[in-house]
Amino acid sequence: MAPMHFERIDPKHVLSLLDFENRNRHFFETYIAPRDNAFYSLDGVGNHISELQYLAKCNRALSFVLIENNRIVARANLKNIESKCAEIGYRVSEEATGKGVASLCVEFLISEAKRNGIISIKAEVMDNNRASDKVLLKNNFVPTLCYLKKYLHNNIPVNSVLYEFYVEQCVE
Repeated sequence: MAPMHFERIDPKHVLSLLDFENRNRHFFETYIAPRDNAFYSLDGVGNHISELQYLAKCNRALSFVLIENNRIVARANLKNIESKCAEIGYRVSEEATGKGVASLCVEFLISEAKRNGIISIKAEVMDNNRASDKVLLKNNFVPTLCYLKKYLHNNIPVNSVLYEFYVEQCVE
């Protein structure tokens, strides 16, 4: 069995990313807003990858997939990069939850942030996603702000928490 490894998102991932998103669509929509139906097609995912590559070229985002046995098991992103600050986001497949994959993604993103001169990372988590709260706290993110009823998820108002991490905390 090959070890898991991260790859920069690329057009070669279009089929495996479409498979990943389709396999986990219902699971993801339990925690976050659904994507538009048009996304779930070769053109939709292909356009998404093209957009992510454009943002990377403009130094606004870095997007990765985590591969295990030639299959995507997670996505990890540094996004909205500006003035040495970025937001992180990740999606872990349902089958990979509870196996440390989310922590692996966050650790990898911290490392990439440091490598790219980013000093502040933020993450926002809706209060229906306690697993992400735990992962961020485990990785030394600090809750800094709570938004009351910021989002509607399945027609229910939900709160969210903003977490921050300062990369200079990292010890080599």
